[in-house]
Amino acid sequence: MNGEVILSICAILTLLIFAVGVALVILNRKDLKRVVRVLGVCVFLMLMSGIYPYYHEETYAIGLTLVESMCAMLLNSNPGEILAGFNGFDVAYLGIYKTALLVLLIIAPLFTVGITLSFFSEKFTRIIYRIRSEFSDSYLFSAINERTLCIAEDVAETDRKAVIVFALRISEDDIDAESLARIKDIGAYIISDDVSQLKHSLRRTRNYYLLDTNNSENLEAGLRIYQKYNKEHTDKVNMWIYTKNEITEVIFDYLYETFNVRLINEEGLIARTLATDYPVFDAVKDGRLSILIVGGGHIGLEILRTMTMCSCLGDDVDVDINVIDLNGEKSRDIFEKDSPGLADKWKVKFHSADVKSVALAKVLEGLDPSYIVICLGNETLNMETAIYIRRKYGIENGLPLIHTLVDHKSIDEQIIPNLCVSDWKYNTEHRRFESTPICSFEIKTFGSYEDTYKGLRIGASYRDCLAVAVNAANRGITAVDSQNNAEWLTDLYNQVDFYKDYSDAFAVSIPYKLWLLGLELVDDGDGEVSDLENLLEANIDRLRRNENKRYEAFMRSKGWTQMMPSEVRDGRMGNKLQKKHARIDPQYTKELEEMTGRDFSKEDVRSIMNLPTVIRIANALYGRNYSVRKNKIK
Repeated sequence: MNGEVILSICAILTLLIFAVGVALVILNRKDLKRVVRVLGVCVFLMLMSGIYPYYHEETYAIGLTLVESMCAMLLNSNPGEILAGFNGFDVAYLGIYKTALLVLLIIAPLFTVGITLSFFSEKFTRIIYRIRSEFSDSYLFSAINERTLCIAEDVAETDRKAVIVFALRISEDDIDAESLARIKDIGAYIISDDVSQLKHSLRRTRNYYLLDTNNSENLEAGLRIYQKYNKEHTDKVNMWIYTKNEITEVIFDYLYETFNVRLINEEGLIARTLATDYPVFDAVKDGRLSILIVGGGHIGLEILRTMTMCSCLGDDVDVDINVIDLNGEKSRDIFEKDSPGLADKWKVKFHSADVKSVALAKVLEGLDPSYIVICLGNETLNMETAIYIRRKYGIENGLPLIHTLVDHKSIDEQIIPNLCVSDWKYNTEHRRFESTPICSFEIKTFGSYEDTYKGLRIGASYRDCLAVAVNAANRGITAVDSQNNAEWLTDLYNQVDFYKDYSDAFAVSIPYKLWLLGLELVDDGDGEVSDLENLLEANIDRLRRNENKRYEAFMRSKGWTQMMPSEVRDGRMGNKLQKKHARIDPQYTKELEEMTGRDFSKEDVRSIMNLPTVIRIANALYGRNYSVRKNKIK
């Protein structure tokens, strides 16, 4: 076989390798490491194919060609000398062939280095992280899921200098393509290691997000991080732990927190956000509020607990609450076990019905709700049920309000605006159908991962600042100053999990307290609270009674039961082990006052009178002033 034929065969083979390489690069374009390796392999294959005609008569052709090519480049030899053997061939494309081969000889060493570095990318990533972490805050995630990705994307958008790391014991090959693409888009690092083992100084803030769906793994990782920083006593470490059980709460209540720890009860977070964004007092009509919850699973029962607390709207508002579930009796039993006595005290009724059957219509016949929450196990089923219920009740004066649980924000952005009923008429002049909108379905969505986890950072939301302010005001602090600065107040807030939860629940209830007075919180930048101060004194008894009832709902929702006055010993009002407290049911207040010599009414009044102080402290922490104004609707 002569040289011209061999040259033509190698040229075709080189082009084929090039085409395959381009296709593989396109398929793996979002994985830089894999692209480098694919290109490196293709370059070397093309180089071997291209230089082969020169050595086709030698037995050691391929191996020696590569070695000689590398040596020529490294020793600054003239690469053209390697091509001298082609001078005897007389083909039309010889000049192009030589040029392409020369380019391959030049870039081959570069890909040699690139491929070598790609196999040590983990080490280089750690080194880069250590360097960058000295100058920027770190956000470290122990899992890759929709929760962590939403937080990471929000961090990348709001803090471009932040260093974002996903540390978990899996390789990039085990991560699904969509998640990997989202991680690459925000410039985050992936390190195959336990999140607690990453090394960095405490010059900058380190934020740990332990949000795996496995509660045990979250707890174990949290304990390792706690042991790592236990002796540091630093305000530079924050940790969020996703949990669905009481074990984590009990452990971190026992361990004195030397850094900030937040326990994330996802259902509770969604429920309180719902109560904040869509307050139930908007559904009060003619002195009546009727709440209907469709779905009695974990999220449905958590919403029910929050609704009992938020439905304390004064003696002149009649409230009824109904829950529909596939097995209503089972839901009631679970609710009674976790929140003893709450269903009976608030007269909650449970109904059994399959939302996919006619049984739902039979249950709805006896109900007239004004505030509806649909939280079944599937967002498509939630939307279908919401549409069915809207058709059932229609809409009059904006009621009933319907709120549907969804997982993804896209439902709200794409589907909801198009849920509109129209009349269609044929226009003979224009020869087309024309619509006349009748009404929108008016379905509000809540609980998407984006809404729930976006801004999950200390001080990122006004409600979070209100909760810190509630905790501070209850301990006699009246303002943010050099001594009681934001860092110290946040550290004080994080020390006891019960007080964190109580303060957040109180923060959720603040708009409801203002509603009782015909007031509302307004983000106007003024920070004026004089309207609230003027009305507090005259309405203090009404507010106190309402707060007593709300506090009872909060305590019972957390599993606490009434301790009888006869059980009080040495002034101890509670038994934390048995979750019993003497000040749950207001009917025992006078008896307790006689026993202890304390004036609980004055103590309750003090917490109500702290409201203006709470709002001022929250304004200072948030950096933007909210005012209290008269409610225009009122």
